[in-house]
This record gives sequence, C-alpha cells and structure tokens, in this order.
Amino acid sequence: MSMDDLEARTQKELADIIAVLTELTGLLSRWSGRVELVLGADFKGKKRFICDIQIEAVLASQEARWTTLIHEALHSFSAGYIREDYQDFQGWEEGVVENLQRLFRPRVLSGMHISVDAQAFERLDAEHGYNKFVAALEAIREAQSIPVTQAEGFYLDLLATPIRDRQSHVNRHGFSLPPSQRVGFFSVVSVASATLRTRRR
Repeated sequence: MSMDDLEARTQKELADIIAVLTELTGLLSRWSGRVELVLGADFKGKKRFICDIQIEAVLASQEARWTTLIHEALHSFSAGYIREDYQDFQGWEEGVVENLQRLFRPRVLSGMHISVDAQAFERLDAEHGYNKFVAALEAIREAQSIPVTQAEGFYLDLLATPIRDRQSHVNRHGFSLPPSQRVGFFSVVSVASATLRTRRR
C-alpha cells in the first residue's frame, strides 16, 4: 500500500472511530479531519493543538494501531486541550484518555465491525507508558468509592472538565464524602497529583 493510500485509510478509520465515540460519549470532537503519517517518529500518535492527528507511519499498517487511533481520537473530545494546560497537567489528560480508550475499545471496534485478538491488546496495555497515570487516577476513583461498573462515567466527567480544573473538580467531589472518608481521600489525591501534575509553576 502506498503512503497516500495508507494515509487515506487511516483518515477514514479515525473518522469512523470518532463517529462511534461521539455516540458513546455524547461529546463533540474538535478533530480537524486531517491526519499525517510520520516516518520514524519518536511517538506512536499525537493529537496536535491545532487539532490535527499524527500517527507513526509504520504503526499505521499494523493491527496494534487501533489502541493508538482510539486514544488520539479521544483527545479531540477533551475539554481545555491547550498547550500550557496539557504541559502542566499531562497526567490528568493522558490518564483520563487512556482509561477511556481501554473502556471504550471493545465497543468502538465492534461498532466498526473490526475483529482483533484481545490478548494482543492486553499486552499493549500492560506495557503502556502512561500506566502510572492510569494507576493514579484509578486510585482516586477507588478512594471516591466509585465502583468499576461506573468507571466510565467517572472518566467521561473528567474528559468534559477543562484539563486545568480536573484536580479541583475531583476535590469538590471529595468534600461531599462523609467526614470519616475525607482524610483518606485527600491523602490519595495528594499522592496521585504528584504523578498527574507534570510541571510545576
């Protein structure tokens, strides 16, 4: 397949993914509709702040691309996705998006009539570079006594909250907890935020 054909296929795949995610999230995507395949990139995928999406060219032809395409597509639904806030609170964005990618992936692929070996995805998840963000946010969810069955709502709520406001948003929920749970909750948030907030002012 030529690079032009591969890029056209990737653009179509992203459009289809975003169509399914629009239904699942109830949110609007800000994707520009443009995709660029980058040879030899030092990343798998990147949602640029001008709302284009870049994908590493070799990955675009591999089955493993689906996790990256869904992940990058989810960034386009994120509130407050601007450079400075992303750089200050990278974990609050990447962790939210990656958790949702894992939650939505089966339904996205099913909606696109794509059949892929789930075990291959499990290996990718286990080795993912953002697992520290995933774990930090999962600790907050558990401290807030939100069950796994309601995890999707927890992360969608964060996705719809501007990146820079996500920690204060979580803290407001913490104040609604019974007094006996608050100290433990805010202790968990304090530890997690050290991981999730990646640049100090």
